[in-house]
Amino acid sequence: MEAALKSGCGYVKLTTAEKVKLALAAKYPQAIYLDECDLNSRSIAIGMGCGVSERLYERIAFLTHNYDGTLIIDADGLNSLSEYGVGVIKSSRCKIVLTPHAKEFSRLTGKPTEEILQDQIKHATDFAKNFGVVLLLKGAATVITDGERTALNLSGTTALAKAGSGDMLSGYMAGSAARGLSPFDAAVCAAYTLGVSAEISSQQKTDYCATARDILNNLHLAVKRLTGKF
Repeated sequence: MEAALKSGCGYVKLTTAEKVKLALAAKYPQAIYLDECDLNSRSIAIGMGCGVSERLYERIAFLTHNYDGTLIIDADGLNSLSEYGVGVIKSSRCKIVLTPHAKEFSRLTGKPTEEILQDQIKHATDFAKNFGVVLLLKGAATVITDGERTALNLSGTTALAKAGSGDMLSGYMAGSAARGLSPFDAAVCAAYTLGVSAEISSQQKTDYCATARDILNNLHLAVKRLTGKF
């Protein structure tokens, strides 16, 4: 959520369990806390920290049929699709971005991870074209494709391989889409900006010691570097 708050979008809304909501509300009073997803939002990110469940899958299925913004599916959302059926995204009303790493993508496709790693661009492009989505396949060279256009993001360091970095990527991407970027451009923007922030963090603390929190705290420096606004 904090990455979304730092993305430049106007409002950040959170729907989560009540005990989590109460804890976060004290820390982030600038966010809006809701009991249900606001279908009027320009973008929604779902799946992070939710746990794999049929309930989460049903929520994703509901959004694919009733929401017309940009839907970013990450983490447990991806694994719930793998468990209960990825086909639900194929007839979606909304624009969808999936953000798997290689193992999550293996579960989605049923293909061995080793096979995917041999030609990530082809597998990512084929999947995006077949399902009509934007796919961001995380890795040392992150592949971002809508089936027609493909971008490779080479920014970043191994600090991005640590827990929490993927959640920040989805949050920043959601905020970027809410600012008006297309799903493809929001994915490219988020991946590159987080990568630059990781580079700054690793310069400060080394790849070993830099954490997701450091990357989050340095987002403003990455934006300054990219926009030239020092």
